[in-house]
Amino acid sequence: MNKISGVLPVLAVPFNNDGSLDLDSIPKLTELCINNKADGVVIFGLASELYKLTDNERIQILEKVISSINSRVPVIVGTEHSGTLAAVARSIEAEKLGASALMLYPPTFIKPDEDNVFSYFKAVGSAVKIPIIIQDAPAWTGVPLPVSLLSRIIKQQPNVCYIKLESPPIGEKAKLLKAEGFKIISGYGAIHLMEDLTAGIDGFMPGCGFPEIFVEINDLFKSGNIESARTLYQLVLPLLTFQLTSLDTFIEIQKLLLKQLHIFSSSYCREPHIPLSSDRIDYLNLLIAEIGLKKLKGAKA
Repeated sequence: MNKISGVLPVLAVPFNNDGSLDLDSIPKLTELCINNKADGVVIFGLASELYKLTDNERIQILEKVISSINSRVPVIVGTEHSGTLAAVARSIEAEKLGASALMLYPPTFIKPDEDNVFSYFKAVGSAVKIPIIIQDAPAWTGVPLPVSLLSRIIKQQPNVCYIKLESPPIGEKAKLLKAEGFKIISGYGAIHLMEDLTAGIDGFMPGCGFPEIFVEINDLFKSGNIESARTLYQLVLPLLTFQLTSLDTFIEIQKLLLKQLHIFSSSYCREPHIPLSSDRIDYLNLLIAEIGLKKLKGAKA
């Protein structure tokens, strides 16, 4: 259960139209992922609106995800915090609740130096027994993670052995980190998926709105049918590019797709949120029509 690889969708968090948690939709979402042969799920990634959740809500959501998955695939849980002790506490709690692995980016409120980054991941790793994924996204964290620092971390804390690379191109850094013993996960909305697969990644974390497409691309690539994988990837690339316009856009599109599938009862995104305009919804519908998905309605529908 602790092997992290393949297609690992980041789960959106469902809300009712009044902004309250919609816990009843979580089992539907986890079944969507499992029925479409996802290799695991991620909760409390950025696409989970984690920064809009209370601590109590995080526990409720995680308990629901864990019980819904019921040990069928790994559950990766984001447990980062701006404080080291708080990140340790979150990580211990997630492990106790049944997490298969944890994912953390370095503290961002006060930009840490390399010694502080090292002590942060050393403290979390030594507090739990499950694998740790370091989220390397300097473009938005403002915290660079050089190979020399990451090598120091894995040597001192061997369960901190996965890295999620979010700053393309990842090929050269992935190669260097593999030599240090890391398993490689890619992110960035899967917008560079073919390049990432070619770089030899172990897994990737796309959105959860259409997991079946990512599973098919991955299966085609792994079976050596690279041209077919590339053709399917090129079909969805305009949508992947559009939804990565902003984090708000990415989240809302996942929720619109899930509402269309009757997985979510609402596409509500918690405030602060800038919804898609009607013109952008129209353009989005052109993109999804090319893929063969059903026409979407606006968030207020």
